[in-house]
Amino acid sequence: MNLCTSFVFTNNSEKTMKLILEPWAEEYNIPVGMKVEIVTDDPKENVIEVEYDGENVIVYGWADSMSVQSEGEVLEADFG
Repeated sequence: MNLCTSFVFTNNSEKTMKLILEPWAEEYNIPVGMKVEIVTDDPKENVIEVEYDGENVIVYGWADSMSVQSEGEVLEADFG
């Protein structure tokens, strides 16, 4: 049985932020005011670690899979 965990992040800053999912290096541009939900789906409990480096939000999630959603829609990673 997989465990589903999620948390919500809102960009309340004054500029678009980059959200990076590790260890996959997937990048998402999060515009000002956008609320996203980071969802994990994993057969075991894992720790999710969040870091802010002054410009980017980095989410370290060692789950089998993670997704970034906004208003119920899965966002596509921006690989530049």
